[in-house]
Amino acid sequence: MSNIILAIECSMNYCSVAIYKKKIYSFLTKCEKKHTVKILPIIYKILKISNTKLQEINYIAFSQGPGNFTGIRIATGISQGLSCALNIPILGISTFSILAEQAWRKYKAKKVLVVMNAQINKFYYAKYIKNSKSLWIGEKTESLLRENQISNKINNLHKNWTLVGNSWNHIPYKKKIFDQKDIFFPHAKDIIPLALLNINLKKFMNYNQFNIKYLDNLFTKK
Repeated sequence: MSNIILAIECSMNYCSVAIYKKKIYSFLTKCEKKHTVKILPIIYKILKISNTKLQEINYIAFSQGPGNFTGIRIATGISQGLSCALNIPILGISTFSILAEQAWRKYKAKKVLVVMNAQINKFYYAKYIKNSKSLWIGEKTESLLRENQISNKINNLHKNWTLVGNSWNHIPYKKKIFDQKDIFFPHAKDIIPLALLNINLKKFMNYNQFNIKYLDNLFTKK
C-alpha cells in the first residue's frame, strides 16, 4: 500500500494543502492575515475531497520557512500536533525549494533564483539547482539581503536562470540573461514530490526534531 502524505503550506499570504494518495489532491485559498482561521477548514476539506481519514495519513510535510512568521508557526504547530497525535513522522521543507519545484513543474526549470519580500529594504534570496537525482541543492544559499547585495550576486551569473518570487521588481538585474516567471507564492502540491524524495532517502523527523527558518539572524549591514 502506498504512503499517504498530507502537505501544509502557510508561509506567505496564501494557505494551501495537498494530499498524496496515489495522485495529488490540492486546495488553495488567499489568507492574508487569517491563516489561523482558514487552514484547519481547508485541511478538513482536502481530506473529504480525497476520501481520506486522518488516521490513514503516514507522513506530514510542511513549509518550514523562510516566510511569514505567523504562518510558519501555524503550519509548524499543526504539523507537530498531528505528528504527535497520530505518531507519524514529519518533513520540514524549505519554502524556497517549494518555489523551485513549482518552476520545474510549470517550466522544467533546473536553475532557479528566488527573491521574496521580507521587511522594508530586506529580501529573502536563494539560488537552487536541481541535480541528477532530482534533488534541489541550494539551502546553504538562503539569506536575507538588501537589493544591492542581491544584484551583486546575480549579475555575475550566466544565462539559463529562472527567476521566481514576488520582489524582482525591486532588484536591478540584466533582463536579457534571466527568465522571469509569474510564480509569486508556494503551493502545497509542490511539497509532495519533495516529500517523496525525502521519504525515499529516510530524511524525516519526529515532531520535536526540526528547526524553523526565519533567516533574520543572517541579515548584515555590510
